[in-house]
Amino acid sequence: MRAALYRLSLAAPLGRNALIRGAGVVAGVALVGLISLVDHATGLLNHLELLYVVPIAVASWMSGRIGGLAVALAAAASWQFAQPAALASVVAIVLFILFVGLVGRLRESLDRSDERFNAAMEALVDPVYAEDKRTGELLYRNRCYTEMFGAAQPRFHAGGETQSPAGDRWFVLRSRPLAWRDGRDATLCVLSDVTEERRARELIAMHRDAAHRTARLIALGEFASAIAHELNQPLAAIATYNHSCMRMLQSGKLETEELQQAMHICRDQAKRAGKIIQRLRELLRQPGPAFAEQNLNELVAAVLALAEPEARDAGIRFERLLAATAPVVRADRLLIEQVALNLVRNAMEAVQALPGARRRITVATRVEPDGSGTLSVSDLGEGIAPDVEASLFLPFVTTKPGGLGLGLSICRSVVEAHGGSIRHERNPRASGAVFEVTLPGAA
Repeated sequence: MRAALYRLSLAAPLGRNALIRGAGVVAGVALVGLISLVDHATGLLNHLELLYVVPIAVASWMSGRIGGLAVALAAAASWQFAQPAALASVVAIVLFILFVGLVGRLRESLDRSDERFNAAMEALVDPVYAEDKRTGELLYRNRCYTEMFGAAQPRFHAGGETQSPAGDRWFVLRSRPLAWRDGRDATLCVLSDVTEERRARELIAMHRDAAHRTARLIALGEFASAIAHELNQPLAAIATYNHSCMRMLQSGKLETEELQQAMHICRDQAKRAGKIIQRLRELLRQPGPAFAEQNLNELVAAVLALAEPEARDAGIRFERLLAATAPVVRADRLLIEQVALNLVRNAMEAVQALPGARRRITVATRVEPDGSGTLSVSDLGEGIAPDVEASLFLPFVTTKPGGLGLGLSICRSVVEAHGGSIRHERNPRASGAVFEVTLPGAA
């Protein structure tokens, strides 16, 4: 039953049907009889012998060579009856037979062409079908189509991916106009199975999300280290002013104004500590990258404020060279802040062993001609060793004792996920290195 479903009429030769073959012979003989009758009755056809070619052509086309030969013999007999000359009869028979052979060969060539086309359609691993352009009637389907959809005729639409009725496959429809053999306008459609491609894209998206989550976890560790240092200040201030308040209460000499001032300072420092904790909560709760317009100058200011306490303790100074017109980029703020913080901390590690005057890090921003924004971090350290320059952004490549070598690799993944780029070069001003991150503009 299933094998019969796909044997529709795209390339089935007309002459292969027994009913059509018989009809071809009958029609040919009838036309020969009609021509002969008119000829004998009127005598008008004595010089129009080529009319016999018509029934021979009809029979040869519809019934093949055997049917055409039968009608040709009937035509020759009629010709012999009308023209008793032996030579004329022989010539007529030869011409009729040659004509039968010519038409038969033409028909067989067409049949073979149809069969080759049909075989090619059946050999395709993609579903192929043809439908009436006006009514949508299914005119042909290949074996692959039948094996997938049976006798059903699901509807597919051009211009995108369409799910199969069973919901387990995805297809892209490609179509082109086709003139059907009966003259109707048809459409030949090929369904390209893109299920595996779609799964691959989904897998890539899952890996990208996993990379973002990993970046956030590492960012959490980096932030925790910096924030722990920053929290010490408001907590120490709260403890100090709280101790002052306790001493005033114990002394019995209450200075209302001083007490209020101390309590206000405690309140402000508590709010500051709360904001720091809120920052950690935002980092943890955000499930995926949240792209939005970001002012690169403000982002740099936030990162340097986070790194400032640790830098101050190490005697490191930040030089800010921010663009007068702030670059506005499309980015996930927390992820790009982590990239910037990672670069700043690397620079701090590169200069912390240098003499005091060289413990300087330059952080700059600029707007590129195409509207993108660039952040650069420069240090005066020893620079990047030549043997690791080419592989600096690869995973597990590190120059730090005990380092994992994931920081710059994750920075590159995050930046490239934003459609940007990260690069490094030797500091042209002196020794050291320059790292630059370029992100697409928000416009």
